[in-house]
Amino acid sequence: MTHFDYERLIKLAGERDMPSSEGMERARQAAHESWARMLKSRQSAPRGSRFRFPGFALAAGIAVAGVFLWVQRPLPMPAELVARVSTLAGDARLEDSGAETAARVSLPVHTGTTLTTREGRVAVTLGNALSLRVDRQTRLRFDSRDQVTLLAGALYVDSGGINAVPALRIETPAGAVRHVGTQYQVQVAGDVTIVRVREGRVLLSRESSAPTDIAAGDELQVSGAGVRWRRGLPSYGEDWEWSAGIAPALEIENRPLAEFIAWVAREHGWQVRFVDVALQSRATDIRLHGSLDPLDSAAMLERVALVTGVPLSARDGVLWVGE
Repeated sequence: MTHFDYERLIKLAGERDMPSSEGMERARQAAHESWARMLKSRQSAPRGSRFRFPGFALAAGIAVAGVFLWVQRPLPMPAELVARVSTLAGDARLEDSGAETAARVSLPVHTGTTLTTREGRVAVTLGNALSLRVDRQTRLRFDSRDQVTLLAGALYVDSGGINAVPALRIETPAGAVRHVGTQYQVQVAGDVTIVRVREGRVLLSRESSAPTDIAAGDELQVSGAGVRWRRGLPSYGEDWEWSAGIAPALEIENRPLAEFIAWVAREHGWQVRFVDVALQSRATDIRLHGSLDPLDSAAMLERVALVTGVPLSARDGVLWVGE
């Protein structure tokens, strides 16, 4: 190798940041040991072979350079915590770097993790408010704190209210789905993507066109270049009930009745009707006691009605209070 080759090799290596004092000491020790071995070998070698000294020096220098570069190699960044499992019903698995773990409540979810459900359903929480409900037979990859990729199956999103954070981007075969403070579903089956909005608005960004605005009550189905709309859909019913069944339980102990009513109505997409204004006013003063976990909606309403003495019933998308 010529002088030019060495010079070019050094230039290609580029500049390096100064290593830590510990790294410098390791490099110095390695250089010292390599030099000592070289001198010992030179002293014991036959007289005619000592002309190889420059080669030994070069080898020692390369060894020292190798140690120096190894010391400066940046450590791999740890995976970022993006979510936690909040509710689990049935079997689900988390796959991270080839290792598979059974999902369980409070289990952390990191970037790069893929959640797979079989006959189970899972709810995970992002940040303080955003809830993701994952249906059966679904594969969902967590790319970062504000992006997931729906590989197959169905996902329900509850942002926690208008202007709640964090924002979320859902990658699908049809493009990226973003919400504007809302509740909605995204489904993927092969090259077919369906977005159905219960509350608020959703934007679907596609490479071939401007973002599509999907409003409450609308459903957009995209398959390749084909697009099909359904409008005026109800905010309650069979299409939505699976997500309510996996919702994180509400702790009702000492909470006002009005808060429970608002929560259960939002989870099921119901409107609320009080029999009179006086009862609506009293609902903020009536306190609840006990627990609702695990109960379906009918059992919840029955238990709360028994605790408070206020009749509760749900019919045709309306929660009647006091009737």
